[in-house]
Amino acid sequence: MAQAHDPYALSDEDRLPWLEPVDEVVEERGGVSFGWVVPLLGLLLLAAVVIGAIYWWQHREIAPSGSGELIQAPKEPYKIRPEEEGGTKFEGQGDVVYKTSQGQQVEGSLDLNAIPETPVTRAPAARATPQPKAGKSATAAVEDSSEKLTAKAPPAPVAAEAPTGATMQLGAFPSEASAKKKGEAMAKRFAYLTDLDRTIMKAEVNGHTYYRLRVTATSAAQAKDVCARLKVAGENCLVVQ
Repeated sequence: MAQAHDPYALSDEDRLPWLEPVDEVVEERGGVSFGWVVPLLGLLLLAAVVIGAIYWWQHREIAPSGSGELIQAPKEPYKIRPEEEGGTKFEGQGDVVYKTSQGQQVEGSLDLNAIPETPVTRAPAARATPQPKAGKSATAAVEDSSEKLTAKAPPAPVAAEAPTGATMQLGAFPSEASAKKKGEAMAKRFAYLTDLDRTIMKAEVNGHTYYRLRVTATSAAQAKDVCARLKVAGENCLVVQ
């Protein structure tokens, strides 16, 4: 029996390619991808270069400086016994006291092991015998004589009593106020200065005016003892009388 002809059927020549179904493409997987190998090799190469540079810097050869000759020791003795037993005296030794009296600030070290010298007791000065005072209503008797009268010489002034104590100078200051302030501060700090008489003397030195702070002790022994204690405490003190 003959097959019926379909009027809408297309022959192979009349088929449109873009209307044909597309076969699914299956991607074959397998093998190893080498895309990450190149960056890894680059990092390893960079690390090797850095390590090599560090190694070269630490182990590079440095040209030695100097001749490398040995210094020969001198044949002469390097220690010489001083001619004086007390040792060599340097210029300016002992100027601290003078500079302090001029009001200058002197930096020095204190010898805490120093022992005050043995005090020397001064003999008290002889007191002058006071002259008897004449009364206010006393009148001189004049003898009746034709000769000239000779006036009597005035009596000699009575000598002032010499102080028996010793004076210590605690410093020289550019103004009287600063000297007074220093004296009050030291009296508060050191109780043994409270009972000593404190005075401020004005002095002219090399055209400059200074005010010297001084205290008076009852004896030379007390003055030396007070000065020794003040020096140990870091203060300036000098027995001047």
